Amino acid sequence: MKILLIIGAGIEQGRAYELGTEMGYRVVGTDMNPQAPAFEIADDTIQASTRDPEETLSAVITYLQNHPQDTLAGVITLANDVPVTVATVAEHFQLPSIGIPAARIASDKLLMKKVFQENNVRTPSFRHVTCIEDVQAAARDWHWPVVLKPIDGRGARGVLLLDETIDLPWAWQESMSFSTVGKLMVENFETGPQISSESMMVDGKCYSAAFADRNYQRLDQFRPYIIEDGGTQPAQLTAHQRWAINDLVEKAALAMGITNGIVKGDIVMGPQGPCVIEIAARLSGGYFATDQIPLATGVDLVKLAIILATGGMVTPEMLKPTVDYGVAIRYFFPPEGTIKSIQGIEKLADICGVRKSLIYRKIGEYQPMVKAHPDRAGFVIAMGAGREEAQARVEKAIAAIEFDVDEPGDPVAPEEG
Repeated sequence: MKILLIIGAGIEQGRAYELGTEMGYRVVGTDMNPQAPAFEIADDTIQASTRDPEETLSAVITYLQNHPQDTLAGVITLANDVPVTVATVAEHFQLPSIGIPAARIASDKLLMKKVFQENNVRTPSFRHVTCIEDVQAAARDWHWPVVLKPIDGRGARGVLLLDETIDLPWAWQESMSFSTVGKLMVENFETGPQISSESMMVDGKCYSAAFADRNYQRLDQFRPYIIEDGGTQPAQLTAHQRWAINDLVEKAALAMGITNGIVKGDIVMGPQGPCVIEIAARLSGGYFATDQIPLATGVDLVKLAIILATGGMVTPEMLKPTVDYGVAIRYFFPPEGTIKSIQGIEKLADICGVRKSLIYRKIGEYQPMVKAHPDRAGFVIAMGAGREEAQARVEKAIAAIEFDVDEPGDPVAPEEG
């Protein structure tokens, strides 16, 4: 059998497992969690840390030695920032991948920014900072606000929007607590609409299958944490702006050394045109690649990523949208505390256009303070004829759910009798 190896077996990876099976592969997943959700639909499993390239490679080698009748056909991931792990396994077995040097750049935000700077890729001003005084100096040069972040962060962990009122010693410690390598950087906060792009590099050319407006309407609610409340397709962009973003993502990918593979762009439409904040060398999380893009455009990027990773041919025609619908996702943000009840779930079935919903918390579980994207309590994805209809439907669905939370500090009712 030909094996498709999927690094990570979280709930969002499940779509890749299903597609791999449909495409005739023996699907083997890796994850350090033996109870990882996607393991339930895998043909076989390997227990190894997705963030440890050498541990994963060693475990895969051992697995194949114990299954000599099987051949590794390709390795992929999605919604998981582990490009070095994917590239390490692919390189050892001489399989298609972006390569280890490009993967290392994609894993280090500071190194990525330096590569962009060296190759004239438009990106917000940035600096490596080693002390609070470095942050203050950057703010003097650029003016407040500035963004402080770990160079190895993911899922908005440790990303803080700082202004002149912030307690800098607290902010430094808070951001540093999310860095495994103990390094921070600061960026100039570029104003303007933010866009998520999902593209594929094929033989050095970029083909963007989708653009979405990122929703930061809750920025003031959660600051200094920068929390995204979903997004909407199609993005409110002109044809020229779409071309400019595609061109910028292509330039950024080539600067990183990526000529074939998925590139996810975090873009801000600044006063002088688009700037690239970051590029991820993987398919998006947040059900963007697995659900939102296929609903909005008809393009199945997960399937195309599998084709590319297993040595197949992906043509520009395969990346062109075949439909044009509005799709929006929004998240649940109950207050911090123990969840006592969740009301209204049954109403979602009656709301036109709702295509997927999931609540991460259960009754009796603790909802943490929202500091990063994993702290969100769930989501709804809705579809419409256009973006406005999709937004109206998703907002109606979000409003239908009520969380009753026993917040910290709430008075305890006296016992009867």
